[in-house]
Amino acid sequence: MGYSTGSSKNGTPALFNTKAEAEKAAKQFKCKGAHQMGDKWMPCKSHKDHQMKKNHGGHGHHHH
Repeated sequence: MGYSTGSSKNGTPALFNTKAEAEKAAKQFKCKGAHQMGDKWMPCKSHKDHQMKKNHGGHGHHHH
């Protein structure tokens, strides 16, 4: 499995040039939709949702 630079912990890029690309990637972040961040697009309906999914879901979650 390849990882690209400038990507999230699970190797999926978080910034996309189009809304459609971000919506497609949202599946890998276990969310739906996309939101605009400057002139780019990010997966998930909101940035808050994206951060929560990235930090608490999927790979690399930590138990305290």
